[in-house]
Amino acid sequence: MSTDIKNLPPASQPAQLAVTKASRKRKAKRRPLALTLSVAWLVILFGSIILFPLLPLPDPARSDYAAIGALPFSPGHILGTDEIGRDMLSRLIVGAQVSLTAGIGAILVAVIIGSTLGICAGFFGGWVNRVISGALDIMLAFPSIVALIALSVFMGPGLWTIIIGIGIVASPALARVARSATLTFVNRDFVVAARSMGASSLRILFREILPNVIVPIIAYATVMIAVAIVAEASLSFLGLGVPPPAASWGSMMGTGRAELSTLPHIVLLPAATMFITLLALNFLAEFFSKRFDIKEAAL
Repeated sequence: MSTDIKNLPPASQPAQLAVTKASRKRKAKRRPLALTLSVAWLVILFGSIILFPLLPLPDPARSDYAAIGALPFSPGHILGTDEIGRDMLSRLIVGAQVSLTAGIGAILVAVIIGSTLGICAGFFGGWVNRVISGALDIMLAFPSIVALIALSVFMGPGLWTIIIGIGIVASPALARVARSATLTFVNRDFVVAARSMGASSLRILFREILPNVIVPIIAYATVMIAVAIVAEASLSFLGLGVPPPAASWGSMMGTGRAELSTLPHIVLLPAATMFITLLALNFLAEFFSKRFDIKEAAL
């Protein structure tokens, strides 16, 4: 049985605090290596995107005709060049900017739409819940890739088309998470107390419900960022993503597939970069989920 520090005699409190600090240090040392490497990779990736204008790298859109199809570790091109002589490292960083912008932007749209619908469905219940749940079921039943292709054809290929399309397609899943989390808290004592004190529904939603459901939403949204990046890469691979000369990981794999037998690094490098990024995001999402479970157990 754990002992509350406040209930200990004053002489025993320093010793108990020392034990608590030592326990926290042990937990920090037991932090998974995969999580540390994942955070380090994401920091390097985002740092490269932010500092790209300052880095001594070639223009990603300029072709070096003297080094067409150069292999990795070639002079002047650390990761080689593509089939028309463009620097692969520069294009990987620019492609990361496009892919991550599409993934994060789309999930922000999905979080706004899905959280609003899910929280309203769980909080108000009744006909509101039935209407929203029915609409979400219809959206989930429609093939996502077909909807994204149709939207890309209708609106034209572009970054904003991808962000809006993936955001709309991903919103039903986030809405269900938000609805489930809201149902967990809607009948808790602090919500009932707020109602009895005359608080408006809007105040209860923003002051009582939202702070408690935001953690599982963020944890699930982190996983969905990886899914959104894959969706963007699929559209770009099919030629429905950002138009050239802009680069994304998917478009790099799409344009390089014709040279796969002779210049495999053109496809393998963006594929490996995307794989490591998705793996890092999944480890980060798993960490958030575990932290969420610990907090929920303490309620």
